[in-house]
Amino acid sequence: MAGDAPENTDPISLARQVVEDAIKLARAELTVIGAELKRAVIQLVIATVLIIVAFVFLLIAVIEALGALPSGLGILGAEWVRWLALGGIFLVLAAVLIFIGQSRARKAIKRGRKSIEGTLKEDAEWLRELTKRSVSGS
Repeated sequence: MAGDAPENTDPISLARQVVEDAIKLARAELTVIGAELKRAVIQLVIATVLIIVAFVFLLIAVIEALGALPSGLGILGAEWVRWLALGGIFLVLAAVLIFIGQSRARKAIKRGRKSIEGTLKEDAEWLRELTKRSVSGS
């Protein structure tokens, strides 16, 4: 306890000591924050690299699977017919995805338009009330 007591009881020197201690504490906190941030950035970079590598492997797997798919369709006869069937399947899938995407986009635009119209109506009403108060208060 005796070591905790300040040597000088002058208020100015006590205030100076408090400020110096606060500066030391702030620097220590910044050092800790910097170290934590650096560690977080490194972990994020590692995670990003792993995800990119996984996507490359996934792309290779999809390419290999698509290349092998026509061979499995031996029932259809000639190789060109198998490739044509595979192309038709992808064409149908693309059409379905386009239809779903367009309908969702239309819904999102409609919802956004209603939201904007509602906000504009609220703003206009607020402005009308504000001008009524200004006119009646004059």
